Amino acid sequence: MPEKIVIIPEIILSLFFIIGLLNAINPRMMWKTFDSWKAAKEPTNAYFMSRRIAGIVAMVIVLCIFLLPHIMSNL
Repeated sequence: MPEKIVIIPEIILSLFFIIGLLNAINPRMMWKTFDSWKAAKEPTNAYFMSRRIAGIVAMVIVLCIFLLPHIMSNL
């Protein structure tokens, strides 16, 4: 398979990981950056907690996708 085709999914997955990491670290900043223009007031703390959990889940899924070929080759 050509190298360019392999690199593009890795870049996209890396971006998902970075977005998930930023949501896990500071969900309020991510809300202000991407969603504050749609809201009349700031959401509840439960919203930010769910956004933090979603960021952690996204990071775990991306790590599993990255590590799956390595794990399968060792079986």
